[in-house]
Amino acid sequence: MTIKIVTDTGSDIPPDLLAAYDIHQVPLILRFGDHEVLDSEATRAELEKRLAAGLPCDTSGPPVGAYDEAFAPLVAAGHQVLCVTLTGAHSVTYNSAWAAAQSYPGQVEVVDGRSVSLGYGLQAIEAAQLAAAGADLTTIAVALREMQSRITIRFFLESLDQVKRGGRLNALIPVMSRLGQTLNIRAILMIDEEGRITMDGPARGRKGAIRRLTQDLLETAPVETVIVGHGHSPDEAAALADKLAASLKVPRDETIVFEVGAVLLAHAGKGVLAAGTVRKRRNEQEQEDE
Repeated sequence: MTIKIVTDTGSDIPPDLLAAYDIHQVPLILRFGDHEVLDSEATRAELEKRLAAGLPCDTSGPPVGAYDEAFAPLVAAGHQVLCVTLTGAHSVTYNSAWAAAQSYPGQVEVVDGRSVSLGYGLQAIEAAQLAAAGADLTTIAVALREMQSRITIRFFLESLDQVKRGGRLNALIPVMSRLGQTLNIRAILMIDEEGRITMDGPARGRKGAIRRLTQDLLETAPVETVIVGHGHSPDEAAALADKLAASLKVPRDETIVFEVGAVLLAHAGKGVLAAGTVRKRRNEQEQEDE
C-alpha cells in the first residue's frame, strides 16, 4: 500500500517539486471583499493589482469537504494519506483536515505543520521522500514532528498595510507600528515551536533587516537545507541565497529560492522577504565531527 502526500496551497512548494514528489494540494480561499476565489484559480496579477490599490484581501482555510474530496479518491484507489497543513495557530486548516480524516480511520494521518509557507512545504517534501523509502504513516508523522524542531524561519515586511487589513497579527501590530515609526525600523518575525508568528527583534532599514535575518540563520549551523522566499524581489532573494548557501556550506543549486504564494502575499504584502534553514540531525552532526 503506497502513501500519498497532501498539503495545501499555502505551502508554496515550487511546481517542479510538486510534480517530482506527486504531492497533492488542497486550495485555500482568497476573499476580495464579498467575493471568494480558490487560491488555485486566482491569478497573481489580480492579487497584486488589488494589493496595489489598497483593496481588502483576506484568506481562509479549506472547508472539511475540500479535504474529503482530496482524501476520498486516494483512499478508494488503495492508498494511505499523510496530510501536512498550515499552522493551526493561525488557521482552521488543520482542524478541517483532521475532521475530514475521521472518516478514514487508519488510512489518513494529519500533521499540523506548525509553520507557514515553505516551512511546512519542506515537511510535505520530506514526507514524500520517506514514503518513497517505505516508511509507514506513523513513522512519517513522528519524523515530521521531529523535523519541526529543526526548522528555523525568519521574515520581515516592508509595510504593515496588508497585515493590518488581514487582522491575523493584531497582537503584534501595535509593537510593529511603533518600531516602524522610529528611525525606519523593521520588525524581524519568526515562527515559534507552537507555530505562532512572534517577534524576533528589530533592525534598522531593509538592508539592516536582511543582515539581521542572515545572522540569525547563520547561527543555526550546521544545516541541511536553505530556503529563501520573496514577494517581488528575485534579485535580492538570489543574493541572500548566495550568501546563506556559501556561509552554511549548502550547495547553491540545492538552495530553494521561491516567490511566495497568494496566501502569504495577501497578508504580508509584496515587500516580504523570508528565509529559513533545516538544521542537521544531531547524529549527522556527530558523524561529521568524528
